[in-house]
Amino acid sequence: MTESHTAIQLIDEAKEFNPAVLDYFRQCISGRDVGLDYHVISVFGSQSSGKSTLLNALFGTQFDTMNAKNKRQQTTKGIWLGHTREVTVANQGKDAIDDLFVLDVEGSDGAERGEDQDFERKAALFAIAVSEILIVNMWEQQVGLYQGNNMALLKTVFEVNLSLFGHRNDHKVLLLFVIRDHVGVTPLDSLRDTLETELQDIWSQLTKPEGCENRCLYDFFDLKFTALGHKVLQPDVFAENLGALGSHFSEKPNSKASYFKSEYHHNLPLDGWTMYAGNCWNQIETNRDLDLPTQQVLVAKFKTEEIAHQALVQFQESYPRQLFGANQRQMLIDTLQSLKSQCLGDYDSFASRYARSVFLETRSGLTKSIEAEFQKTIANHLTAVQEALIANFEKELTAKPKTKSFIEHLTATQSVSSEEFRAYLSELIKLEMVPSLNDEESSFFTSLEQACTLQSQKYLKQTVIRSGKNITTGLKEGVVYLLMHPEKDLWDRVMERFEFVISQSLSRFDVGDGLFDFQTGLSDENNKKVYQQIRSKAWRSLHEIVHENLSDDNIVSTLRERFENKFRFDENDSPRLWKNEEEINTAYRVAKEHAFEVLDVLSLAASSDHVEIIPDVPIKFNDGIDDELDGDGMGEYEDENGIYHQKSFAHILTASQREKVIQKFKREANIAVIEAKRSIIKTTTHIPLYIYALLAVLGWNEFLMIVRNPLFVTLLLIIGVSFYVIHKLNLWRPVMALTNSAVGETKALVKEKLTSWLDGPDLVTPSQSRPEAQSKNSFEEFELQDLNKKPSSGSAKPQ
Repeated sequence: MTESHTAIQLIDEAKEFNPAVLDYFRQCISGRDVGLDYHVISVFGSQSSGKSTLLNALFGTQFDTMNAKNKRQQTTKGIWLGHTREVTVANQGKDAIDDLFVLDVEGSDGAERGEDQDFERKAALFAIAVSEILIVNMWEQQVGLYQGNNMALLKTVFEVNLSLFGHRNDHKVLLLFVIRDHVGVTPLDSLRDTLETELQDIWSQLTKPEGCENRCLYDFFDLKFTALGHKVLQPDVFAENLGALGSHFSEKPNSKASYFKSEYHHNLPLDGWTMYAGNCWNQIETNRDLDLPTQQVLVAKFKTEEIAHQALVQFQESYPRQLFGANQRQMLIDTLQSLKSQCLGDYDSFASRYARSVFLETRSGLTKSIEAEFQKTIANHLTAVQEALIANFEKELTAKPKTKSFIEHLTATQSVSSEEFRAYLSELIKLEMVPSLNDEESSFFTSLEQACTLQSQKYLKQTVIRSGKNITTGLKEGVVYLLMHPEKDLWDRVMERFEFVISQSLSRFDVGDGLFDFQTGLSDENNKKVYQQIRSKAWRSLHEIVHENLSDDNIVSTLRERFENKFRFDENDSPRLWKNEEEINTAYRVAKEHAFEVLDVLSLAASSDHVEIIPDVPIKFNDGIDDELDGDGMGEYEDENGIYHQKSFAHILTASQREKVIQKFKREANIAVIEAKRSIIKTTTHIPLYIYALLAVLGWNEFLMIVRNPLFVTLLLIIGVSFYVIHKLNLWRPVMALTNSAVGETKALVKEKLTSWLDGPDLVTPSQSRPEAQSKNSFEEFELQDLNKKPSSGSAKPQ
């Protein structure tokens, strides 16, 4: 491992720069070509805070350290420069690093110099100007103090550093805060937050030169924080923390864990850095801005800050914590004005007796603190105001007047809301409640613009939905009838209806030349996209209507209706009366051809010129899927055999579906023909003539007997007339119903009698217990038969 060299005094107590520093550099590098591979760091902190001890333990340098057993006094005087090529890492190990030059700066707040802090300020400024990393060494107990942790010194150094080097944008410095004797009671994160807040406050109070007004602390400095345990009481923890700190220096430059970054380096060779450091010290030494302020100014500053602090504490105790609603505008203004006047009044009463410049400066800082507190309350209030204004904006927008278009009403309503909000912001700024409300104003107009966009999209969506419903309704009213009563020019008439319905539904948006304006402030290109979207939905509705009404069964029904109209009715729409089978066959052929005339029309959507109908815009059938479909947007389909085919809008029936329709139609047509032929079949059977002659010869006597008997003749006449009347009046169904009813009643009665008879004599009815009545009825029946045999003897009476 390389050895460290003895340190030399770079700047002595007389504030003289050591001209022999270049020779020291050459001695350290021993003729090596270092180039830019070197680093410069400085340590800064209170006197006797262990700066030299830290550097010796971390880098193995040889700076003089204080012997606390003898006396606590100043050890480092001026600025000393040391060299090393090693750093302490974990477990007290050593890692090699690039050439490192370490500046040990005289401690601040030392008793030896007393109130002469001129050198402290210049030394700190010099360390910032020439170093890549400035280690700020402090004790844990110093965090939160103003003088004890050198914040006052840093404020002056920052301010003068801005005036001297603020124009440079190529160099930053890492401020590494090393908190010593950290016993762990207060977490490091809490200490870091405290220090960062103090640094931000210091930076905000700086008097920045021209061109640096908007520069922030992080434009010039990066901040890092680490802690070391107590070296005496916690030696193991101190060694562990020291190793962790050293590992950041041993990492390769520009790595994530390394403290060395390219933006920290001055990009000068060693001899160039020597000249640069000497020029910096001369400029710092001759600058009057680092002179100590007078004792009077110091006292004024201390007292005014104390009074301002007391006034601010009283202000915060009286500050309201409730949220002010959108309708509590005046209450908010009155409350905040009263608090501000009281706080500044209390300050003015006691602080106005001190130096006016300091009094005004501190008063300005107090005002900023008050306004910062107001900013939070007003921001919350403006959030409620913003929500109320946007809600009212949306409410006003829903009540769209009939005399204005949507975009005109939107613009007017938006302008009213904007002017109202701007007027309120101007009032708050005019009353000096806050210096600026740019963020709140930007937030409001962003929200208002989003609300406008949302309402425009909502209106446009409603327009598209409403237009789609109107188009769908219009298509159903006309297209369904055309599909149910197809002709050869069916699709010409369907497309005429399609274009008419779209044109009628979008007539109020039509601006001519095929352009549309949907009154939402869209560009011509976006309006065209909306029109195409509506037209796409119209094609989709037409597709659904067509395929819903031209299913296989519906097409069969349509063909059957056309067939039956032609088959069952003549040219005058009168029912046909069939005479023979030839007439039926002829009518069947004509009717079938008439039905098949529209089968091709119903199978393929094409114009009368045989041009297939293709949608002029893509059609999407799966909502939420953004993939564009090829061709007319219909995609592919899988048939019953598992084969994929390209689907087209015009293809209604596939070849297999068409064949099924034809077969089903033929079956139903054949049924109609069979029924017609059955109607002309004679119900009488053709009997040979010799049978009639044989019946005449053999039945002659019986015929004469019937003719000579008046009762039979009368009975035959009655039966013949009855049959004629029933047939003429078409009463066969009522007669058959009556007959069936009588037969049913007879069966029920017989079943009841049989059941009674089988159950025994106890259940025999009185009519069944009279055998003589039955015999009498039987006797009378035989007598009627005898009457037929002996017509001349008269009617026989029962014995």
